[in-house]
Amino acid sequence: MDKMDILLVDDHTAAREELASIVEAQEEMNVVGQAGHGEDGVRLAAELCPDIVVMDVVMPGMNGLAASREINASSSQARILAVSNHTGENLVEALLEAGVSGYLRKDRAYEELVPAIRTIASGTQYIGEHL
Repeated sequence: MDKMDILLVDDHTAAREELASIVEAQEEMNVVGQAGHGEDGVRLAAELCPDIVVMDVVMPGMNGLAASREINASSSQARILAVSNHTGENLVEALLEAGVSGYLRKDRAYEELVPAIRTIASGTQYIGEHL
């Protein structure tokens, strides 16, 4: 089985490192790149062609919503999993309209990140249990 290539985009280095450690612990997943803001996330998504982009929503400069729109507007086949400390149906609706495949709260990443990635990789939308 080929490994899923994962790109992590988050402006907090500690959060990216935690996400990377969770992903790298999975046999079928591989972190191919990391970015600290939306602009780099869009550029790396185009360069690396990941299967999954784990995208923080709130970042300085280009936020995750705008970066997700740009990635989806390109020819990228990447599915995007949005992660945020912010919650609410309006946020989730805006993310889904931007083309993300899933959403989960950052404080649930340890429990939900891997199932969320597997779910969206299979083509099914994932919305975290705790909005």
